[in-house]
Amino acid sequence: MQFISGKLCFVAAVGAFLSLTGCHSQELFGANEKTSDYIDIKDGKITDSRDGQKYGVTLINGVYWMNENLRFADSSKVKNLKENSWCHEDDKDCSKFGRLYSWSAAMNVDKKFNSSGLSRSAYNVRGICPEGMRLPSLEDWANLQIYVNMFNAGEGAATSIKSLKTWDKSDKVNAPTNRFGFNAKAAGRRNNDGETFLSSGRIAFFWTSNEKDKGTASGVQLSNEVNDIQVGEFYKDHGLSIRCVVDRGNADVSGDLDSSYIDEIPHDFGSLKYEGETYRTIQFAGLEWMADNMNYDADGSHCYNDDKKYCEEYGRLYTYETAKTICPKGWRLPTASEVSGFSSYAGMSAVLRSSTGWTDKASRGLDFWGFDIKAAGGRDGGDYFDLKSSAYFWLDGDVKNDNASVWWVNYYDNYPKVVTKKTTNEFSVRCVK
Repeated sequence: MQFISGKLCFVAAVGAFLSLTGCHSQELFGANEKTSDYIDIKDGKITDSRDGQKYGVTLINGVYWMNENLRFADSSKVKNLKENSWCHEDDKDCSKFGRLYSWSAAMNVDKKFNSSGLSRSAYNVRGICPEGMRLPSLEDWANLQIYVNMFNAGEGAATSIKSLKTWDKSDKVNAPTNRFGFNAKAAGRRNNDGETFLSSGRIAFFWTSNEKDKGTASGVQLSNEVNDIQVGEFYKDHGLSIRCVVDRGNADVSGDLDSSYIDEIPHDFGSLKYEGETYRTIQFAGLEWMADNMNYDADGSHCYNDDKKYCEEYGRLYTYETAKTICPKGWRLPTASEVSGFSSYAGMSAVLRSSTGWTDKASRGLDFWGFDIKAAGGRDGGDYFDLKSSAYFWLDGDVKNDNASVWWVNYYDNYPKVVTKKTTNEFSVRCVK
């Protein structure tokens, strides 16, 4: 069959609504908000009660997604699996890629529905998923893509959710980042000829609960030659991967989700040596930025609490007059319009904040872009304040009534702000060019 490709396109306002309200996909698209089934998520994993296997999960816009492909295979417990699911030929025990399922197996219906119409609602279908979870619909994938595209600076939703490994390299696309912990692996698929496995290393295919017609159903595809998620119709007796989901309101959660993927997000850092210090740099939003706070000892600067250990972690704090003079040759303070553009391009404060060095009251910083904002606090008339709760950066611009502009990132606001502060205050410095 011919694959029908195309980017899932949705109104940006809808994406903003989802982000601000934290709505579940079902709340937006009209299915029941809750089902009678709940599932326990303990220390970032769910347990399939049928075989005891555990799966990691990641939370994306109000929905917990498995971050591994389903592996359930017991046809003695689920008769519709018999001769209806497979391991990839290069993955004999399904440990690398998970299992590949026909659509009827995915839906947990008789095999005859691989070639006849089921005519069942696509919403709240458990299918072959563990108890308390469901097979995602096209709307679930749309919900995921809306959110991912809001916070990935345009790199492509597929790029943002691909695993760092298993994908063949291609010059046509951005390198995978696994920026949201989804960890999509290039498992390929099993053709309905019963013999051919294809596209391992190049493509990931996932079933949805949406039926197209008697012989085909909807699925999504990630390709090593395309940055975006694609949607298409596939023969129902092909073997595709499965990711199960549960809405946040239907999950009992204890412990923390695994966030180790944050530390593995690849960043293309440059390097700048200046006055005995080496600073990381990044290209972002059309400028080159320091990815570390300035730590140059100059008059009009201090370490927090006059303790050098804080300079080592957070850099120094500077008055405005000093801040204007300390950038390396060819570098300067950013302007208010530049940091506003940076914030708009990069997304919410959480994706800019460092994963360490913030108060426990804050959500963990995601540091998506390597900007690594740490809460260095500030100094006012000899008094120090806001360590681990706020980051302040001096901006270039007009001084009015001894006040100048400051870029402020704190632990509780969703977005950074530009505010004014006394020029005698001391704050952090990041230079740009």
